[in-house]
Amino acid sequence: MTYVYDTKIGDKDVSVEYVLSSVSKDIKVVDMTVDGNFHRMNWMDKDAKVDLMDKLSDDWFDNYCMENSDFNDALNGEVA
Repeated sequence: MTYVYDTKIGDKDVSVEYVLSSVSKDIKVVDMTVDGNFHRMNWMDKDAKVDLMDKLSDDWFDNYCMENSDFNDALNGEVA
């Protein structure tokens, strides 16, 4: 399942499709647009990448993690 995070960075409209990896348990960017145009993470400077990944992590935690069985297991003390 993928998730979409829409935000504004400066005066640019940014839309990021991302997923939580079942293997690494990390957030991975699937697709990104800036003002409707294709954009890649490797075109961003290091600080901007870190900031965006933090925002995606917050978005996932705030809006979707309750749907994730790993989160529910951890919440119930069933951490592997």
